[in-house]
Amino acid sequence: MVVLGCAQEYRAIIHWRGGSLPFTSPGVSALTSVSWNRTLNDTSEASITIAKGAAGAECCAQLGQIEPFAHDLSIYRDSELVWQGPVFRVTENRSRFVIEARDVTEWLARTVNTTLLRYVSTNPADPKHQGPVQEIAESIIRENLLGGLFASGPDWPRMVDYIVRQDDTVTARYEKDGSVDNEIWIVPILRILDDELVPRGLEYTTVGRGLVLGRPQTTADPAQARLTLDAFAGDVEIVRDGTNAASLVWVTNQEDQDITGSQYGVSGVVSAYYGRLDHLIRTTAEGLTAYDLWQIARGSYTGRNPVPTSLRIPDGAGLAATAPVTMRQLVPGVRIDVAATGMCMGLSQPYRLSDVDVDWGDNGENVGVSLIPLGDPFVGDPP
Repeated sequence: MVVLGCAQEYRAIIHWRGGSLPFTSPGVSALTSVSWNRTLNDTSEASITIAKGAAGAECCAQLGQIEPFAHDLSIYRDSELVWQGPVFRVTENRSRFVIEARDVTEWLARTVNTTLLRYVSTNPADPKHQGPVQEIAESIIRENLLGGLFASGPDWPRMVDYIVRQDDTVTARYEKDGSVDNEIWIVPILRILDDELVPRGLEYTTVGRGLVLGRPQTTADPAQARLTLDAFAGDVEIVRDGTNAASLVWVTNQEDQDITGSQYGVSGVVSAYYGRLDHLIRTTAEGLTAYDLWQIARGSYTGRNPVPTSLRIPDGAGLAATAPVTMRQLVPGVRIDVAATGMCMGLSQPYRLSDVDVDWGDNGENVGVSLIPLGDPFVGDPP
């Protein structure tokens, strides 16, 4: 049986931008602490602390030449690459050297869109056609990173070869343009993903250098692992909270007072168990059709019905070394089933992994995880 295990060693290598050509590496004995995380729909961070006395003069001289965004930080758990991304800050005092980095989505936050966002064609031969929102996201990233007037070279952060997609089955229509359909939205690419495509069903995360463009997992997806409370070191809390529960999700562009010319989209079914339980989302985005609003409602439905039962893992607790899951399986967004026998609530349900937080130092390794309820998918037809 596979288990998480406990890291025997952590190593860090500073690469030149792109993550393949090494620049320098502090010795294992000089590396006093390592922290890194993986997260869903956000930019993860990592940091290493190096004892200057143990690093030596030659290594110290190289560390002093590290430049944010010219170099990448790569972290290895034993022999496995678990995290990689551009350095954004270096800090030195008399005794230590700290290197902080962000994952490769930081490049999407630092690259302004210069392409027309108009994915409305129904012709598959059209380079910008309607399709899964994950395909649209990759198209936007590729168009901006592989060329254009302001590119410093094709794929200068070396990202496009490491994109992995898990497409939704629903066709998305997306456009963001001006009144004459030829105006470019001048915003960072990451904002397009966060503000426009995530509400339509996109999920993104990073593993090593890989950028995963996926979809919300549902009860129809297989579980990556099945855990019991024995898989957790420390206490856990089970919370059944109706704050975000809903049997119907409504999305409207209607203002509070001005209701002329407004539209709405709705996803879900009235529950025989809970009755009618509405959740309303207002959006100020312009140019949305009823189909666009339905997409947003559909993307917001999962995890609301049935009423979510959360598994909370307090700070300082985490996965036990004997947990039947590997680090490769701990990818934010995947389904993980948990059974909590011996508890009054009798918890046994699927979850989605939202965050992985790892710390390593004198006290060994701690692998913390955050799990969010996974609900039934909405399977109704669009308007």
